[in-house]
Amino acid sequence: MSAAGEKLYKAQQLTGSLLSVGLEPAPEYLPRGFEATIAGFEAALRLIIEATSGIAAAFKANLAFFESLGPDGISLLYRIRACVPADALFIADAKRGDIGSTARHYAKALYGGLGADAATVNPLMGRDAAEPFLEWTDRLSFFLCLTSNQGAEDFLLPNGLFRSIAAKVEAWNSAGQCGLVVGATQSDRVAEIRSLAPSLPFLIPGVGAQGAGAAEIARVIRAGMLGTSPANGESGDLRGAGLIFHVTRGILPSKDDRMDTGERIRQLATEWRDRINAARGSEVEVSR
Repeated sequence: MSAAGEKLYKAQQLTGSLLSVGLEPAPEYLPRGFEATIAGFEAALRLIIEATSGIAAAFKANLAFFESLGPDGISLLYRIRACVPADALFIADAKRGDIGSTARHYAKALYGGLGADAATVNPLMGRDAAEPFLEWTDRLSFFLCLTSNQGAEDFLLPNGLFRSIAAKVEAWNSAGQCGLVVGATQSDRVAEIRSLAPSLPFLIPGVGAQGAGAAEIARVIRAGMLGTSPANGESGDLRGAGLIFHVTRGILPSKDDRMDTGERIRQLATEWRDRINAARGSEVEVSR
């Protein structure tokens, strides 16, 4: 297991949580009272991190939202990364994928420059494009496998491309540095993916506003929890569920919510943590 994998496991044990919280500076996601400026986005994102610390095991920054703000947005990304608690996993949602020489700079930018613990990667250009990410054996590279969007029906589902991706990334997982992105809306396929990738953690987007509810979460947990032979031959039960459920909009209060914004964000994040834990079928002890 990579150092980032160990960090994720410890964070999930510390928080009693499989929750990842999204960091996306967009006007439509701003809580009441925050302006759509760099300063406003920064204040809102800092509040989200502060309010959900101890509840979220991971934070995932969608880089496109920062990049679209120009140079000030890139600077904001680095400042926000520095705000994430040291014991939480920081995921750079970049979905990078290119020829080896370019991919090497992508990996260096995300892991070396930004200091991300994990990143999302597009595997479709094959091993030579993935290799620069795989060389960072202390991190976690989550490769797109079966996404939650409707467009997954165009390429990933026909002819079972997602199966080939799952099996190939499992073979690449020489140091426990790999994972898969599997959408929660694809819950009926999770068991098959887990059978092909028995050692990999799954990053699960598509929860809440994107369509997946309690039934889908329960199916993902039943089918996707690590078995008895994950990375390094250690028990999946000892290493946690091997799943990270990602929520962005679901922890944000509506514009007309009059409750204190930080308190409301914490309340909503707690509800998602508890909803996911309830689907696991057992109480999870939370360390404080």
